[in-house]
Amino acid sequence: MAAKNIFSKHLPNVKLATRFDADGNEIQVEKREDEEQKRKEQNIIETLVTAGYYRAHIQGLSSFDKIVGGMTWCIEACDYDVDVDLLFHENLTIGQKIALTEKIVAVLPRMQCPFLIEPHQIQGFDFINIFPVVQWLVKRSVENRSKKADTLRKLAATQFQNHFTLATDQELQRLRVKQLANLRAVEAKYPPKRAFRLRKAAGGGWVPVRPKDTPEVDEDHAQLGSGGVMDESEAEIPLSSLEQEFDFEVLFKSLAREHNLPAELSEMDYAALTRRYDEFRQQAAGSSNAPSLSERNAIKKRLTEKLALEKEVEQARAECAQVQATVKDEKRRLQEAKDQNESLKEEIRNLDNLEISEEHQKILDHVKQLVLKNENMKKQETLFKENCKKELAEMQEKIEKAEISTPDDDMRELQRQLEMEQERLKSLRLQLAKKNRAYVSINRQLDNIPDRTELAQYQRRFLELYNQVGAKHRETKQFYTLYNTLDDTKLYLEKEMSLLNSIYDNYASAMQTPHMREQFVQQFDTIVEGIRATKTKLRKKCDEERAKRDALNGQLQCLVEQQRKYAATVKQLTLECQRNEALMQHLKVLKNSTPSGSQPQP
Repeated sequence: MAAKNIFSKHLPNVKLATRFDADGNEIQVEKREDEEQKRKEQNIIETLVTAGYYRAHIQGLSSFDKIVGGMTWCIEACDYDVDVDLLFHENLTIGQKIALTEKIVAVLPRMQCPFLIEPHQIQGFDFINIFPVVQWLVKRSVENRSKKADTLRKLAATQFQNHFTLATDQELQRLRVKQLANLRAVEAKYPPKRAFRLRKAAGGGWVPVRPKDTPEVDEDHAQLGSGGVMDESEAEIPLSSLEQEFDFEVLFKSLAREHNLPAELSEMDYAALTRRYDEFRQQAAGSSNAPSLSERNAIKKRLTEKLALEKEVEQARAECAQVQATVKDEKRRLQEAKDQNESLKEEIRNLDNLEISEEHQKILDHVKQLVLKNENMKKQETLFKENCKKELAEMQEKIEKAEISTPDDDMRELQRQLEMEQERLKSLRLQLAKKNRAYVSINRQLDNIPDRTELAQYQRRFLELYNQVGAKHRETKQFYTLYNTLDDTKLYLEKEMSLLNSIYDNYASAMQTPHMREQFVQQFDTIVEGIRATKTKLRKKCDEERAKRDALNGQLQCLVEQQRKYAATVKQLTLECQRNEALMQHLKVLKNSTPSGSQPQP
């Protein structure tokens, strides 16, 4: 295939020629348009107008002004500061436009915009990449404006409630004050009163208990209800009835529930507790005849036993908690081991399934080859060790011989070997130096040849430089033209001022006599004739310049037409070359597929 010239392609939206009218304004001669770019531009303008930026709907504004103005408006609506003037100036250079767009691009990362864009893309009207950014900015600005509206609405409602009150609210407040007064009166008249409640005893009876937050009262008042009369269910229960209704198993279960202990007892523990309870009951029955000292000793003994039992219970609880933690840890380890086992089984099943496909079968064969190769390497390692042992034996023999030989012979032999190695090292260094020089030379030659990417970059930079130089030249030319025009205008205005001053100075003296008045009028006629001659000369010069401009525009049109024809011819030639190569390739395939003895059929 023929090499494609990368300089022959035309980029979209690239001006091929530039013309200026009589006022010095630029006339668009021809511009290659891209339909997708045009559609994206229209979408951007519609999006901005829909969002509320109606300035983008003005037909007299340029696309750069609309897009940059819309993006700046959206960014400022999102409460981000952009140092950009919304009223842009005319005839901005490429550098000024890029500097203007760099301020906008610098704000987008701070807004966490998910789309990336460069300043030259905005300046070069890359609407395909600009559209997502504008769409995101419009969405963000609409959300921010809605949040602002909600905040202002809430603030207005709050300020209204702080400074104004509706008639319905005032009436409701008056009713609420009356209702609160009635409620307070009712609460003060009927205050709450606390009464004693009953708790079921361990033996099955009922015991009156005063709540913790009630004040100390007498026994007679404690046994009265809310009406001041003692209830039969709240009366004091004698000890004999407690003993008759007492159940040791119920007591133990209640204690087990209170102390979070297991409720199951062995037969020995149950018998020991029963005996201890019988002794306690006998002592309680004969407590009326026993002396007070023995009672106190028995109580102290029971308290000591109680403390000992409590300590044993605490130790049992600690051991139980430790055992439970150990069991929990072991369960967790068992679950981890089960999960690991399941994952390994799943991996084994996956590997078994992978062996089924042809591709994985190839990989398995390759692995088997590597295993065989590993075994061969082990065999070679064994052989190598045997060879090393043999060489070791030979070296030991040489050492024994060396021990027999004299030092002078050894020195001469070592000197000879050293000289041989030095000569060998010198020759290897020379060869390495030659290889390095050849490598550096080839590398330098390769670096001197630019690749397609570098050529494309050179082309892009040359086009940008050409456009920038052209814009700068056009701007400088406009400044020169403006300066010359203003200088000529100033010259003519100075002449007019001097002429008017001379007329004003000589008017009084010229109007004194008719002869001087006639002479003054003749001078006026001479001045008017000179002005007309100058005007005719300047108009003739202007017509000549316009004729030159028209001739140059005609030549430019011819050159543009030739350029268009050249581009079309190059494109057609490229297509024909590709077609020729395809036909040659097809002919070669036909020749290869046809036997040597037979002729191809037409």
